Amino acid sequence: MYVFEPPGEVHTLVCDQGDEEMITLFHVCGALIYCDERGNACGFDDVHTKIDMCRKHFEECGLGSDYVKQFIR
Repeated sequence: MYVFEPPGEVHTLVCDQGDEEMITLFHVCGALIYCDERGNACGFDDVHTKIDMCRKHFEECGLGSDYVKQFIR
C-alpha cells in the first residue's frame, strides 16, 4: 500500500488491534511538526535535529560524534 500525505496533513499512526505486526517506511521531505491533542504545534524534527540526535548517540556509544559524517554527502 502507498499513502501520500500533502504538507500540513495531520494524522496519528495506529496498528489495528489484533494485527501481529506492521512494517512502515517513512520517506520524509521537510520538517515533521508534532501536535498535541488540540492540534497545537508542540515540537518539530528536521534533518538538523536528526543529525544532532545521531551525533549524541554515536558519542554516547563510543564511536565519536564525527561518525555521523560518513552518512552525509
